[in-house]
Amino acid sequence: MNREMQAVWDAITEQDIDAFWRDGAIALRGVIGAQWRELIAQGIDKTVAKPTPYGRVQSKPDDPGWFFTDYYMWHQYEEFETVARNGPGGTIAAKLLRSKQVNYFYEGLFLKEPGTARASDWHQDQPYYNVDGRQICVVWIPLDPVTKETTLRVVKGTHNMGKWYRPIFFASDQELKGYERFEKIPDFDADPGAEIMEFPLEPGDCIVFHPLCVHGARGNPLPIRRRAVQTVFLGDDCVYGERGVEVEPRIVGHDFKPGDRLGDVETVFPKVWPRPDTESGLAEAAA
Repeated sequence: MNREMQAVWDAITEQDIDAFWRDGAIALRGVIGAQWRELIAQGIDKTVAKPTPYGRVQSKPDDPGWFFTDYYMWHQYEEFETVARNGPGGTIAAKLLRSKQVNYFYEGLFLKEPGTARASDWHQDQPYYNVDGRQICVVWIPLDPVTKETTLRVVKGTHNMGKWYRPIFFASDQELKGYERFEKIPDFDADPGAEIMEFPLEPGDCIVFHPLCVHGARGNPLPIRRRAVQTVFLGDDCVYGERGVEVEPRIVGHDFKPGDRLGDVETVFPKVWPRPDTESGLAEAAA
């Protein structure tokens, strides 16, 4: 393992691991190096200029700002593929998930220009995609300073409630079809018992959260952009799970059946842990 990734590994403590599984989200400081942030910034410029098929404007026409999202950019732009395969996310995921193997799923872009009113509604991520399992995490990487007004908000412990909530399309505020077996998500801002975690961050910091943890974000009242990319990683127990007909982002490139282990198909989910430069003893320590 090279020095940078060794430093990332060493920066994650047992207390961090315990907090991740207990609370559903933690902040890690200074683990996303400048070279990775620069690659992400270059990739963002490219996908904004020429979005993937998943690119969408989420803000309304009368919004004073602009909220844009896109997914699976690593399929189209080498900057995102380089970060996916070689960046620190796989190391972070391996240690927090205690997974012998980690595979890359996809990344999502969440760009809110200054003055954006549109919020990211309360939601869980895992109901949106065909993945069952607990060893899965999302690494949320801001490229700009974020305050409590613009950071990701996570409802503490909701990944352990045993509840799956119905996904919605942000742009239309419509629930996706085929999810009637899931519950309608409540307004956690109106729940006095909900403990909402908000992490102010600087470039180089990240939030790691479990995709069953309820989260969202306000608009962007600040005079600077809020660029954030979330990268999703799959651990040992992740298998293909059936969902509704409108799952997004879709898994393409292989005909999976329910229960199929996703990490076995590296052409769809590239293996990012163990790293080629990882000592075997350290890989085993992730178990």
